[in-house]
Formats: sequence, C-alpha cells, structure tokens
Amino acid sequence: MQTATASPENGLFEELFPDGSLASTFVDLSDLDPGRTEHPDLTEAECDLLAGLRFEKRRRDWLGGRLAAKRAVRRLADLGRLDWRPRSLSEVQILPSRTREPIVYSSESFLPGHVQVSISHSGQFAGAVAYNGNQGRIGFDMERVEAADPALYQLAFRESEIREIETVLPALRPVAALVLWTAKEAISKALGTGLSTCLQDIELTLPEGLLQGGMRRFPGSLWHGSGAGRTSFVVDTCWTGEYVLSLASLSG
Repeated sequence: MQTATASPENGLFEELFPDGSLASTFVDLSDLDPGRTEHPDLTEAECDLLAGLRFEKRRRDWLGGRLAAKRAVRRLADLGRLDWRPRSLSEVQILPSRTREPIVYSSESFLPGHVQVSISHSGQFAGAVAYNGNQGRIGFDMERVEAADPALYQLAFRESEIREIETVLPALRPVAALVLWTAKEAISKALGTGLSTCLQDIELTLPEGLLQGGMRRFPGSLWHGSGAGRTSFVVDTCWTGEYVLSLASLSG
C-alpha cells in the first residue's frame, strides 16, 4: 500500500515530456467562491458561461477546471512552448467547441491556436493538462477513489477487464476499477468524442505493479468494429493519495 498524499501535485505528468511540450496543474476547489459570476482571471465570454450555470457545485467545478487549464497554458509559456506569453490568466480564453471540447484562444488574436487542453474534476480538486507538441492528441481524467457502482462495470468494462479487477484484493478493487475507467475517459477525450465512444470498445490490461504506487504506462486499443481495424494508444496512470489520474496519448 502506498502512503496517501494531500493532493495531486502540479507538474505530475511533465517528466513524461522532457521537451517541455506538456504542463499539468491542479486547483483546490475548496478555495473558490462558487457564488461569484465574475472573476478577474476570466474573459467576458467565460464570465457569461459561468453566470449561466445554475447550481453551485457545477459553477465551482467549471471555474476550477478553467483556472487549472489557464495555469497549465501559462506553464507551457514558461517552458518556452508558446509563441505568445499571457501577461495574465484573463488573456487566455478557453471556450467550448460544438462537441463541448475546450478550445484555447490566444491572448493576441483570440483565435484558436495549436494548444490542446483537457480538463477533469473530482472530489476536492480540478486538474488540467495543456499540450503543444507533435505526438498527436492527449486526454486527461481524474477520479477520487470510492466504491464503484456494479452497474458501471457492465457499462464500461469488457469481460476480460472485469476478471482482472476481481483478481485484485477486495480493498484495492475500487482503485483497479478507476484505473480502467479514467484511462477510458482519457482516451475518449483524446479522440474528441467524449463519452459518445462506447467504452467497451476500448480494450485495456491493468499495468503490472500499478497498485504499488508510482506512474505506470500501458498500451491499449480502440476497436472500430468488424474488419474496421483499431486505434492504438498509450496511457500513463498514477494513483496518488485519494485520486487516480490518467493521461492518454494518441498518435497523430
């Protein structure tokens, strides 16, 4: 068993990209005021989106995710991976596409750039990764460890994956299930399809040694149907404290 840490650490995935093309940051949601419909780090368009959210939890999660993504973009600038440098977070605008995927707009033109961001939130934290490189697309997901609804198994997991989960010690099965779940959600985000992708079409094998802690990389496949081939990807997963976090990378 690993020792729990208080929160995911900023820069968690950055060592996997030694060229500095990826940055990751986390925001403590308990530090945010969900009653505000304006924020100095948001653009006017982002404030409008925030004001349109009815429920306090949704506003808190949305704000935390946007702030994490903006900070990740600024970290990319600090690493020299952008051709523009935001003087403030309000100069980074992140708006949803038609498919709800977050799109980064540059501070100079407010036109879409080449930076990808992927956002997730669970429990007390929101997190985001920003990427500007040549290795295709990325997707990120995080979940707080808790017992999973058995119905989720039938929705998301293949029979071979369920058998793998059941071989794990009972106390660690929620972690094993979330390794597979976060990996599949990260892959669907990298594809730009979200949960419209059938999660059972994604085939994974639990990485050896994952439940001893540390970062683990493992491959998987998205099957496109009979005779239609498959898409290959790699997932980097970490169990840190009360959270499981996965980053999926798809080749271009």
